[in-house]
Amino acid sequence: MTNCVRKNGATGNSSNNGKVNKEGKVKNRRRSAGDIELTALPELKIARPWFAGIDATVLQQNVKRLDTAYNNFFEGRGFPKFKNRSNFTCFTFVMGVKIQGSKIYLPKLGWMRFYNSRPIPDSFTIKASAVRKRQNNWYVSVRIEDKSVPDYLAKSLKDVVKVIGCDMGIAKLVHLSNGFQIENPKFSTTKKAKRTLKIRPRRVSRKAKGSKNSKKAAKRVGLFHHKISDKRQACHWKVANKIVSRKRDGIA
Repeated sequence: MTNCVRKNGATGNSSNNGKVNKEGKVKNRRRSAGDIELTALPELKIARPWFAGIDATVLQQNVKRLDTAYNNFFEGRGFPKFKNRSNFTCFTFVMGVKIQGSKIYLPKLGWMRFYNSRPIPDSFTIKASAVRKRQNNWYVSVRIEDKSVPDYLAKSLKDVVKVIGCDMGIAKLVHLSNGFQIENPKFSTTKKAKRTLKIRPRRVSRKAKGSKNSKKAAKRVGLFHHKISDKRQACHWKVANKIVSRKRDGIA
């Protein structure tokens, strides 16, 4: 997979990965597949000009993801799924991201408006930004850092007096050690949801594969799954807030 990039592949060039020692002999040095791909990126930009329209850090992060995917494969976690430009829906910027109010700057894409759900404090610096496409829109998550924030110090066991235990269930969402149980709403198995999840995929299967109507029908299925996911996530946050809101020294 990696040799074809360097030898008689996309660039048609070959290189010597060896290192010359003091005696003038070439000493072979093993490099990871990801390192080989990273060094080939400049040549790939020449071979494929549209690569130049993509930020360099995005390409580097995608190579690292590919390397991780193949490492997982060799460790028995399944073969990576092929992704092209049309179905590649997530990429990461490592440098050059700026935020001003309701505008965000992404390298090679420029300034664009976005809904800033959580303003970034002035003292924090932006370390990376991940852009992800979901069914209804594009979302951006920003990783920030402030070195002046002190590390969290764990309490000693002597100070831990009030403790509550949580056990995730199926019939009930959470069983608590004080005898209280939190109901599991099961948003995807209600009567209306089960009917919708039965009808909408059927409509997709009846459309011509690859047609516009098929894509529209598939998008409606995805939007419904997205709606269920949002409801489930909101429920989880409410339950977590309910458990944490009462003053306790520890949660297990």
